[in-house]
Amino acid sequence: KNQSMRKIYLHKRFDSFVLEENRTRETINFDNARVEHIMPQRLNNDWRLEVKNADKINDQLGGTIGNLTLTMYNQEMSNKIFSDKKEYYSKSNVSLTREIPERYDQWNKDTILDRTKDLSNELCQIFAKPDIKSEEAEDIAGEHTINEEVDVTGKKPVRITLNDRDYSIDSWRSALVIFLNYVWAIDSRNFEKIRQDDSLDMKLFSHFTRPAVLANNIRVETNHSATTIIAIISKIADLCDISDQVKYTIK
Repeated sequence: KNQSMRKIYLHKRFDSFVLEENRTRETINFDNARVEHIMPQRLNNDWRLEVKNADKINDQLGGTIGNLTLTMYNQEMSNKIFSDKKEYYSKSNVSLTREIPERYDQWNKDTILDRTKDLSNELCQIFAKPDIKSEEAEDIAGEHTINEEVDVTGKKPVRITLNDRDYSIDSWRSALVIFLNYVWAIDSRNFEKIRQDDSLDMKLFSHFTRPAVLANNIRVETNHSATTIIAIISKIADLCDISDQVKYTIK
């Protein structure tokens, strides 16, 4: 397995280096260069809140050439969101990297596909186009911890478990409401932490299209996708240090 993963990594390095050398038409010293995943391989909740269906996009497109570039400071950027990475990219001496903030204001499925198409066309001028085979969808029905990387798009929730107590649910909206009521019940000060987080404050309290009233009479917005609700719950659970108490079941 390790040998197989190394081959995949080297293939990504090769494609990226060939693209850059083909553009400059000169030999470049890539000794310290690393392949950078623009949308990181391991997403944090800020990425999930910033990009709709981030986990699904990352699973399908994270390893494509459109989501890869070359940098000398891969470790510095870690899991920074795209708006932060753009500042690094704009100062790069690698054309493949420097053009990213010039062309794209945000990073999502459409931009990855657009860049994949353009870079693939460049590579096809040099090498034969590879065959791409789709992978079978994984069966993810059952119980999951809140921090598992699971694509819940199109999945129906049937239960949320909080501190070993089960609550039957029929929608992601009801899962969010039950969870927020639980967070308030164990410590009302938790809502101060939630309000202090800009992304959570914007998602839950800034505007309302389908609000729900919690047990504490606070209104929260619930009109979110399944993946966004999971990201909200996961981030709040991390903030309140209760991630080990939260599970959910899907079918």
